[in-house]
Amino acid sequence: MTRIVAYLVMVLSAIGLLASFVLHITSFYAGPEFGKHEIPIVFPGIFIVWLPTIFLATKLTCDFKQRDFWKAALRGCPAWMYKSLWILWGYVFFAAFVLPFLRGSNPGASPSGFLIFPAAFYSVSFGVTYSILHVDRFDEGRHCLNGHRISPLAKFCEECGAPAAPDSANSSSI
Repeated sequence: MTRIVAYLVMVLSAIGLLASFVLHITSFYAGPEFGKHEIPIVFPGIFIVWLPTIFLATKLTCDFKQRDFWKAALRGCPAWMYKSLWILWGYVFFAAFVLPFLRGSNPGASPSGFLIFPAAFYSVSFGVTYSILHVDRFDEGRHCLNGHRISPLAKFCEECGAPAAPDSANSSSI
């Protein structure tokens, strides 16, 4: 059941992420009235995908410390996806708050920054659902240089103290 929900939420997140980017890019070329009618397209989807994402993230992170939340929640993602998520968050911040000032307007005057904002939530939802679908491969393949199994985020073996094997799991250094 978890996998079915995760696949469904991942697809909806991908659609929402794509819609956010298309509307954001289109808003640069359209008039100021463009965003007023398109907001109901992307914002309700956040609530549809976010609630299952919270439950799935809780399932991924229940055995980890709070400070390792994002490492635990996204540990099934490849390193490029993890880094892309943070780059996307940086772009959302830039487009919503910095870009309007560079263009000589306030952040609320143009819909472009507001239309990219849901992309942050859709990207996290996509990453968490991808992670829960692929976390088994990451968790099972973790071992130290001496061959002992180690916990998912451990850097050293709890049994012998040896460092984690560099090719352990998907070798993503999150």
